[in-house]
Order: sequence, then structure tokens, then C-alpha cells
Amino acid sequence: MPLKSNYKILLNYNLIVEYHEDALDINSYRDFKTKLIEDPLYSKHLNYIINFKNVDFNISSNDIDSYVEHLKQIPKILSEKKLAFITRTPNQIVPATLYKMKQNELNQKVEIFSTYESALDWLNIDLTPENLDIVYKELKKINAQKSY
Repeated sequence: MPLKSNYKILLNYNLIVEYHEDALDINSYRDFKTKLIEDPLYSKHLNYIINFKNVDFNISSNDIDSYVEHLKQIPKILSEKKLAFITRTPNQIVPATLYKMKQNELNQKVEIFSTYESALDWLNIDLTPENLDIVYKELKKINAQKSY
């Protein structure tokens, strides 16, 4: 199945919440990110919490290198920020770790977590895991209706 992705910008938490499901390849993720940065509420200073728990990664190390090079060409996103990845399987952890290793080139801090609580603690924001779960349920419902 193709990648289904959605996001919600929570300005009061300085946060972009992303939710993805099904097969993630580098082109579908790049297309999703392009739409995200075109959102009028988008700011390059927002931190991210990205839920990859329901994703099957179909990307290689070269794809990740290519994606990082692509991001370097977009000044609208280059800024110091934190990205918290939520994963649950080795298939998700390996690409997330490879991406994390490239972050010194983008001035981003990336950490990988298995729980919302630990990710939110690291991001140091006052959003509860329960409220984050509500946001993810909304995004999952939207994904069920349409995909990017």
C-alpha cells in the first residue's frame, strides 16, 4: 500500500506532529515534506514528533543520503530544531538511525523513541502523551479518508 501521511501543526507547543502508515519510500516522503513546508503555519523553527510505528520503510542508505542532500537545498527548512522519531520495529529503527547519523549536516538533533512520553520529555514540551495520542487518532482518521 502507498504511504499515507498527515500532520498537524501545534504552534502553542512549537511542534509539528507527523503520522505515517504503510509503505514509505523516499519519493513519497519527499512529496509529503514539500506539502508540509508549503503550509502557511509552517515555520523552520518548529520541532517535530514523527510517528513511524505503522510504516514499512522501503529506502536504502543511498536514498537517505539523497534526501539529506535534497533538504540542504531548501533554505526554508534549515534551522536548529529537534526531531523525535517514534518507532517500534528494527525495520523502522535502522533507517531512522541512518538519518540521525546525517543530522550534523542539517543542524538538527534527532532521537529515536518507543514511547510518546519519552519523546515529549526529550522535546521538553508540556503536551501530555494522552493529548498526543488524541492528535494521532485524528490524523489516522484523516488518513483513512484520504492520503497525500
